[in-house]
Amino acid sequence: MRNVILILHIAASILACVVTLLIIIRASIGLIKNRGTSKWDVKLPLWATLLLYSQLALGTALFIFYIVDYANGEIDLLKKTEMRSRFWAVEHFILMVFTLVVSHIGWIFARNGKTPRLIFKKNLLYFGIACAMIMVSMVMNVAKHAV
Repeated sequence: MRNVILILHIAASILACVVTLLIIIRASIGLIKNRGTSKWDVKLPLWATLLLYSQLALGTALFIFYIVDYANGEIDLLKKTEMRSRFWAVEHFILMVFTLVVSHIGWIFARNGKTPRLIFKKNLLYFGIACAMIMVSMVMNVAKHAV
């Protein structure tokens, strides 16, 4: 069960990263070419936010598994190898909640934007931050499993 949740969590993370990259590319092109918005400039931020909410639900389940393992004595935080994985128990969770908040704010601005230029600027800012945080999280995951 844990492995299925982990795979779904990773898939949602990759999809969220791809969608936020698409938002950044569309916003950059929109600002450079000074063009109008389309329905995708509002729908993509919604999809990115929904993917991050699904990540939160799946990540919470993984966090609960981690806490249960810790309570059962299967994880000893005093071991040097377990200290490295502590990032995924606490810091990763907090980082991704913050990413979700930034994404949600970006979606609200995309939905309520008055001018195309303002929508593109807000999408570029908020989803650029969200994408960077997702990538940091993914790099930390690779570093955790590669070392």
